[in-house]
Amino acid sequence: MTTLDNQPARILVGQEIPITTGQQLSTNFDNAFRTVQRENVGIQLEVRPQVNSSGTIKLFLHQQVSSIAGPVSSDNSDLILNKREVETTLTVDDGQIAIIGGLLSDDERRTIEKIPLLGDLPGIGALFRSKAKQRTKTNLMIFIRPTVLRTPEDTRRVTEQRYGYLRLQQAGQAPNQEPSIDELVRDYMGAAPPIPSAPTPGNIEDPRITVPIMRNSTKPLKPQGER
Repeated sequence: MTTLDNQPARILVGQEIPITTGQQLSTNFDNAFRTVQRENVGIQLEVRPQVNSSGTIKLFLHQQVSSIAGPVSSDNSDLILNKREVETTLTVDDGQIAIIGGLLSDDERRTIEKIPLLGDLPGIGALFRSKAKQRTKTNLMIFIRPTVLRTPEDTRRVTEQRYGYLRLQQAGQAPNQEPSIDELVRDYMGAAPPIPSAPTPGNIEDPRITVPIMRNSTKPLKPQGER
């Protein structure tokens, strides 16, 4: 996600699901009505950067990852939503990886199914019951890497890196076919696909954790340590 200095930006990849907030029937059980509120479910990121004169970046971040867990019970159609959400403010150097937060979850669930009465008998009761154990362990670590785009060359370099990443993924799945992203840019946009430059050793960037930030000014930033 690319944004200007001190300008909020938001990206959402997910669905909009209906959540029942109220329901009522008349005394004759007719004229039923229900109020519904729609809620976004998926991956959502909101960020507002502030670039300081020293080159550091102050980030206002809000990230949410949600999914549908299913209905509450067999006789209740209300949905259960899983949510992982973080909201924070931090200061990061240009191009440095910073950790936002982390959570560790270890859940264990044990269930016993048995035939009434027969499953409670000593000894032979084991033939009429079954036990199950399920354990779920989740490690969540959130990192971010903001990068300041000072010149048009920086913008072009980032575009080529992201474009090249998607192009390599498509080429790996179908080596004998032209990547569909090249066809889209050439046929639909009527432009030449950006040809990414070959990465130098030790300078390979991960395109999934970068938040480029464009300066809303023509004045260059001062190097760190300069007053």
